[in-house]
Amino acid sequence: MADLICSERTEFAPAADSPCAACPWRTTNHGRRHPDGWYTKRNLRRLWAGLRRGERMTCHPTDPDNPVPEGAARPAPGHATRECTGSLVLVQREAQRINDTLVGGGGWRDYQQANPLGLTRGGAAVVITNVVRPMPGTLPMAKPDLNAPVSCPGLTPWEPR
Repeated sequence: MADLICSERTEFAPAADSPCAACPWRTTNHGRRHPDGWYTKRNLRRLWAGLRRGERMTCHPTDPDNPVPEGAARPAPGHATRECTGSLVLVQREAQRINDTLVGGGGWRDYQQANPLGLTRGGAAVVITNVVRPMPGTLPMAKPDLNAPVSCPGLTPWEPR
């Protein structure tokens, strides 16, 4: 019989106001050495592949279920797990680009053409739904500063507003 995996999470909290210092999306972290390769382009592309399809991501320093390198500090027992602010910035930027395209008279294909690695149709639906009307019993999606210093390799660069 397979071992059951029990989560150590005790509660969830809204995302922080800005990305944490260890955020893989923080542009200054890209390419930094990490024992588990958190800041490599390959890992960022892997994470983005889920986010663009509507997955949500925890802030790894606050998530006791996230594996950490040997010797690294783990969150204190009972510490609330937060959603990753950097990931929220990236997906909400894409939602803003979709809105800009529609307001400008374009359609879904125009958005996809200009942003080939942007949100999928399903991912966009999840993001927009979570911003406008979250599911009962879930945390509402935070609305961070879209000009935060985060990026993802391959995405259209963000022009601060």
